Amino acid sequence: MNAPKYVTFEVLKVEDTRKTGSTVAVGRVLKGLLYESSNTVFFSDENGQDWTFYVGDTCKILDKKEQTRIF
Repeated sequence: MNAPKYVTFEVLKVEDTRKTGSTVAVGRVLKGLLYESSNTVFFSDENGQDWTFYVGDTCKILDKKEQTRIF
């Protein structure tokens, strides 16, 4: 299993209802975790709402970084 990668991504579509205080909007550039096996990006909003974006559909990857573990 590959470790998730930290990514910077652009929101292309918002398909779920946003809760009050959401920072998610079309065109916003955010940081999240990419799981390449499912081609999804997970993001937690400032208001506590969790989001799943689909690469090439609801988001576009702008930059990737390998996640490192600190022991």
